[in-house]
Amino acid sequence: MRKILIFALLSWISVPFIVLATDDSSSACDNNLPAPIVKASSDDQHIILSWSKIDHYDLAGYKVVISKNDSSPVYPSNGYLVWLVDRNVNSYTIDNSTAYKNGDFGYYLKGGEDYYFSVTAVYNCDAKVAGNVLKLAYPGGADNDDVDDDSQEYPIPQVSVASSEQGVLLSWNKITDSRFTGYKVVISKITKNPKYPDHGYARYITNPNTTSYLLDNSSNYINGDFGGYLKPGEDYYFSITALYGNVRIAGNAVKETYNGPAHIAEKLSEVDPLKKMEKNAQLLTAGDGLGDILAELKLLRNLITEQQNEIRYLKSLIADFREVAQDVKNALNNFITYGVDENTQKLGAGERAAVIYSFKSAFNKLPETEEEMADAIKIANGRWPNQINSAAENRAKNEFQKIYLREADMSNPHDNAAVTIMAYGLRQQAENRNLVSEGQGIKTFKYIYNKLPKTTEEWNILQAITYSGATR
Repeated sequence: MRKILIFALLSWISVPFIVLATDDSSSACDNNLPAPIVKASSDDQHIILSWSKIDHYDLAGYKVVISKNDSSPVYPSNGYLVWLVDRNVNSYTIDNSTAYKNGDFGYYLKGGEDYYFSVTAVYNCDAKVAGNVLKLAYPGGADNDDVDDDSQEYPIPQVSVASSEQGVLLSWNKITDSRFTGYKVVISKITKNPKYPDHGYARYITNPNTTSYLLDNSSNYINGDFGGYLKPGEDYYFSITALYGNVRIAGNAVKETYNGPAHIAEKLSEVDPLKKMEKNAQLLTAGDGLGDILAELKLLRNLITEQQNEIRYLKSLIADFREVAQDVKNALNNFITYGVDENTQKLGAGERAAVIYSFKSAFNKLPETEEEMADAIKIANGRWPNQINSAAENRAKNEFQKIYLREADMSNPHDNAAVTIMAYGLRQQAENRNLVSEGQGIKTFKYIYNKLPKTTEEWNILQAITYSGATR
C-alpha cells in the first residue's frame, strides 16, 4: 500500500476522487474521554433522548443504542439506531421511523415494552465511551411494519378505477388531514381487499394533491402476489392505503380487468451513478418525487423529523435570503431529513445539511433548480459539480498555498482534488470515512491555523487535508 505523508501525520490511498483514507497506526486516546450524560422525556408516541454536549476535539459523533436484554448496552456490541456525526446535536427523538441495526429485539420497538437506552460517544482515536443507561417503556404503537388502524377518526380513501388500452387509472378523494403522510397504490390478484403493507405496493405518493395514478406496467410491483407486472386480460383488485404516520387506512377495493400494455423485459445495463444522481435531483425537485426516494431507501415519511430538521437546519440555511420558494424549502428539507441514496442516507442529517452549507458557500445561493440540486447530490457523494465558481476556487488556491507552502498544480490530480474539496465541500463516501485519519487531520489543521475548524469553509479545508492526497 502506497503512503503519502503530510507533516508526517497523515496517510492516504491516492486516487483521483475522494476515497478511503487508511492508516495502519492508531492515534493515542486521552485517558479521560468524556462520556455522554443521558436524560429522557416522552409523550404518548415517542421517547426523546438528550445528552450532555461533548466539546472534545477528538469526538467523531454519537451512536444511539438500545437493548431489550442487556442492561449496559454499548456500541458496537449492541448495534445502534442512528449515527450522529454532527457534534452540535445532543438529542434524538425515537419514534420507530428508523430500523434498528444489529439489535437483540428485531428492527422496531414494541409499544408498552421495556428497553435499555443509552448513547455511545465515538472518538476518532477509535475509542467508544458509553453514557449512562435508562430503562424505559416505549410508549409508541406496535412496530413499524405491523401498525394498522381501522378507526373512523382517520379519513378513508374512496377509490374508483377506469380501464383502457393505456392501463388502469385509479382515482380517489383528496385527503386534507394534517396527519397525512402519503398514499400507497395497492393491487392483489387474490385478495379482495388488499392493503399496504400486507399486499405490497405499486407506488408511494407523498403529495396530498395527487389523487390519481395510471398503472401501465412502466414500473414493477413490490412484494405482490402476482409477480412484478400486470398481465393484459386478467382481473385484479385495486385499492389505495392512506398513511398517517404509522397508521395505515385502506380504502375500498375495485375489481377491474387490466387492458393496458404488456411489460417488455429490457436488457439490463450498468447504472451510471451520475445519471442516478441526476434522476434523484429530478425526484427531489418534482412535486411528488419524495415517495419514490423513500421507497428506494425503504423508509416511511416522518413529519415530526421533518419539522425538527426545519427548525434545526433549514431556518438558518435560508436566513440570508429574502424569499425562498416553498418547493425549494421542501426539496432542501427532504434532502436533509432523508438523503436520496444509500450513501447520503448514511451521512446523517447534520452532514447532509453541511453539504447544502458548502453549496451555499461556494455559489452564494441555495440549490434551487434540478441541475443545482444534482450538483449538491454530487458534492455529497464526493463528485465534482458541473458548475464552477472561479472566486471560490481562487480562495481555495490561496488556502492551498498556506497549507502546502506552494502553488496548486491543477494538472496534478491530488492538488486538483484538494482545491475542489476546499472550494465546493466534496464529501467523503460514508463507508470510506477513516476516523483515525480525520483525527490526525484535525491535529494538522490546528497546527496550521492555531484553532479547531468551526465554519463550513474550515471543515472543507479539513476534508481536503485528510483525503485529497496532496503533499508539500
